[in-house]
Amino acid sequence: MKLINHVLDIRRLIQQAFDNRFSRMGLRAEEEVPADQLNNDDHRERRKKLDNIMASHLAELGDYVKARQAAINECVFTLFNRIAAIKVMEAKELFPEIIRRRKENAGRSFEHNAWLEEHPDERNAEREGLKHFLQEQFDKLGEHIPLYRADYPYALMPTADELNEIIVQFNSIEDDPDCGEDVWKGDDILGWLYENFNAVEKEALKTSGEKTEYNKVSLQSQVYTPAWVVKFLVDNTLGKTYLEMYPDSRIKEKYKIANAPTKQVKYPKNLQKMRLLDPACGSGNFLIYAFSLFYDLYVDQMENYNKDYSRRDIPKLIVENNLYGIDLDERAAQITQIALFVKARVLGGHRSHWPEYTNIVSTHFFLPEYEKIEDTFEILGEWNSKQKATITEMWNDLCSAYKFGSLVRVEDRMNVFMPNEVNHSQFKDYEMQRLFDFKNNVTTQLRNQVNQWSGEGSNQYTLAKTNEAMDFLQIISQRYDVVVANPPYTDSADYGPELRAFVENNYKRPYKVHTNLYSCFIRRCSELAGDGKVGMVNPPTFMFIKTFEDLRDFMLNEEHISIFLHWGYLGMFTSTARVDSAAFVIEKDNFGEDSTFIKLDDVYEGHRYSTFVSIYDDICSNIQNDRVYVLHQNKLKEIKTYPFIYWISDEFRKKFAGKSVEELLKPAQGAATTNNNKYLRFWWEVSPDNISKDNKVDHKKWVGYSKGGPFTKWYGNVWLLVNWENDGYELKNSKAVLRNSDCYFQEGITYSASGSRSMGVAYRVHPVNSLFDTGGSCVFPRIYTNVPYIMAFLNSKLSSYISDCLNPTVNIQVGDIQRVPFEIPTHKIEEIVCRHALQCIEIRKHICEFSIIEQNYCKTPISNNGSINSGIKEFYTYENGLNTIVLLNESVINQEIFKLYELSNHDRQMVIDKEKEPVGNLSVSKEAKESFLNWIKSSKSYSISEEVKAFIEKLPETSNGKALDDLNSLYQNNNEFDKYCIRHEINPIEAWYQFNESEILPSQRTQVLS
Repeated sequence: MKLINHVLDIRRLIQQAFDNRFSRMGLRAEEEVPADQLNNDDHRERRKKLDNIMASHLAELGDYVKARQAAINECVFTLFNRIAAIKVMEAKELFPEIIRRRKENAGRSFEHNAWLEEHPDERNAEREGLKHFLQEQFDKLGEHIPLYRADYPYALMPTADELNEIIVQFNSIEDDPDCGEDVWKGDDILGWLYENFNAVEKEALKTSGEKTEYNKVSLQSQVYTPAWVVKFLVDNTLGKTYLEMYPDSRIKEKYKIANAPTKQVKYPKNLQKMRLLDPACGSGNFLIYAFSLFYDLYVDQMENYNKDYSRRDIPKLIVENNLYGIDLDERAAQITQIALFVKARVLGGHRSHWPEYTNIVSTHFFLPEYEKIEDTFEILGEWNSKQKATITEMWNDLCSAYKFGSLVRVEDRMNVFMPNEVNHSQFKDYEMQRLFDFKNNVTTQLRNQVNQWSGEGSNQYTLAKTNEAMDFLQIISQRYDVVVANPPYTDSADYGPELRAFVENNYKRPYKVHTNLYSCFIRRCSELAGDGKVGMVNPPTFMFIKTFEDLRDFMLNEEHISIFLHWGYLGMFTSTARVDSAAFVIEKDNFGEDSTFIKLDDVYEGHRYSTFVSIYDDICSNIQNDRVYVLHQNKLKEIKTYPFIYWISDEFRKKFAGKSVEELLKPAQGAATTNNNKYLRFWWEVSPDNISKDNKVDHKKWVGYSKGGPFTKWYGNVWLLVNWENDGYELKNSKAVLRNSDCYFQEGITYSASGSRSMGVAYRVHPVNSLFDTGGSCVFPRIYTNVPYIMAFLNSKLSSYISDCLNPTVNIQVGDIQRVPFEIPTHKIEEIVCRHALQCIEIRKHICEFSIIEQNYCKTPISNNGSINSGIKEFYTYENGLNTIVLLNESVINQEIFKLYELSNHDRQMVIDKEKEPVGNLSVSKEAKESFLNWIKSSKSYSISEEVKAFIEKLPETSNGKALDDLNSLYQNNNEFDKYCIRHEINPIEAWYQFNESEILPSQRTQVLS
């Protein structure tokens, strides 16, 4: 059984146990029984603690049922974490076994056996005093770890029988071969337990389809960061920072750090004052690994730099001084706190000093509205309106920390009007002193107010939350040497109303980084790092897409990219985490240095990690590797909107300096009817008398409508009509969005906004007298007006490659097409390309004449001569032959486009490696070539150009063509002739020839034709 199944079983048992307990205490599922009506005195006494907890949740949620469930949930994960942490500590042999039971101990744990020797009267108690025994063990641990203290808000216990069942289930994990007997020994086991514990809520959110509000962010994109990613980022932030101060340190012999400095570039800093923060710490895996690295740094200081540290004190120093974490989720913070205490004990040994506290905080706390404490601020001085507004905003930010965590910017509000390096000279000395006095007074009063708030009806719960608020204010107000994070990935389209308002108010100026939560975190981490380093892992969409242009601007102009791992789709996280990934380190200094990029996005995901290990070894050993690109980041700014296209040559990059599609043509996003069922029809659903031929003349109700569709180049998918009666009166007066109406009824080029990664995007004719949809956006002639040439260029391998560079997703947007460099062709190239493009259009339009679903349908493709089968076979030969001409024309077009752009052999090969060789360029058997040329000579419909003839003659020949054994699949399941050739990487001449020789009649298409 998988770990997740064990975790969910344990959770269910604990949930039921506490549900039972709450009910026994009068807090029933639907309503509460007043405490004074309980018959049992013991229940009335214990009810007091539950009432304190419930009061806080009721104040927060305002609903009894929700408050009860929230309180139970807190109790559930607290007991779960308590027992799980003991399992980890006893597996690491930090003390004798408390939970693990063995036969040699008569089916008890070692400690339970020993306890019964000291408490023989408990042998007759329920489950041999199990509940009392465990409470005593918790109390002992509570002397050092806050989670186990008796006054911990959710320190409740179920009955002995329920507790026994829970422990049995915990112990079954290591007995399960799928989990392994060493499952509790790993540093990351608590993190995996946390992720699996939340599986129920994550699945519920996923299936609900709801927008992501602040209270669901941690569930929406919770992905556990693999250990090797954590190591890569922490080594290249914390490790490199240390080497910048101590370049001769032997630490680089144990840790592989890219581009390790060879000379001192930073003044040495007291190690106790170095701080690392994870602002979205989750279960703390970044912090746990950083703990190990910090430990080695302290040892290095002792052994090589004469620092006076004790190995027994080092873990305590690290927890209390070096490691900081923030998370929205209280469970995450609790897990991380436990993990750090455990790690401290493991590294320090049994005689080490326990840390007295951690710097890990959950932002799940609540403070009063500003109006309730406003007077206490105003008695400190005479504030002007701007200062009063700033104080209000700071307090409101602090109050909203439970919603937005480390994204709130409490102190940054004040820095807006404080002196800085730029405007420092504009302030007189007394003005500066007043500003700094104001800042100090307000900051002090913020802390005082947070502290004083706990006095109003306080209990253990509110006191704990007050401490968290104070800790958060302290942590968020500091700057850090290193900030590392795997932040939430929530797209702006999925924001709930509150989250959207907060992000747009706080992360839209001066840089618009509000597009995704992870981009907000990149900006925020940079702020928190000050002059330090930031290491992050998140999706790579920001590298290319136009909506992230401001983020790229910020990263290239305000930060230095030290190292960047371009991972790609799948393979970094678990198999269920179907996301693109990138990991990088940025810093505020070293702007004169080059940036290092590692390109892995085009490697099969199953091989990526091993490839990365090999590449990274080469980087650390100063060995060149073809997948490593070293360049100054300013080169990325040479392309408009700053896409991170780091792998192209400098010569190729210069092509982007010329005119773009946006400057010479007009790419235009189409309309959105918002009700396609009402406004759209297929042409065969409408009387021909109502279909317009020229709307300016006939003013008929239905006009053409381009709306994407299947992969079809040159011509096709001309099926839809849109209601444009009375000049579109009904659409114009509905909720429809009619963009770029000045382009309506013009001839242009349409494409499918969503193609496949393997096939790319197909451009084809957008007929005159038509409108176009968002899913069938168009490109129209403007300064350059040769439509066939434009279409040919957009369908070329080079255009596809550049478009993919600008947006490597399957959804090519108008903004991406706009950025493609467009060179006006020479007359000769224009003539050749245009001639072949026109023939491609004519052929595809001609083929449509044989399909009953096309508007230009003329006749059946089956001749009256001979049998039906022979007629169908003859048509296949004809149709496949025409499609072969189209594919050969495309090869000639690609050849001419490459000439125009004057790409080097290296750059041309780079395009081909990515886009694949045009199938018309592939080798062909001599027999196939001769047969096809003979068929062309005898064909009365279409001939091939002299360029194509010459091209065919130069094709490499093979003695035997690539054998095709699945010709029956042709025309089935979206497997038309051109797609079949592309997928099989076979020359269309060879495919045409082998199909003719096979005498095969694919059943699905044959039935349709007949």
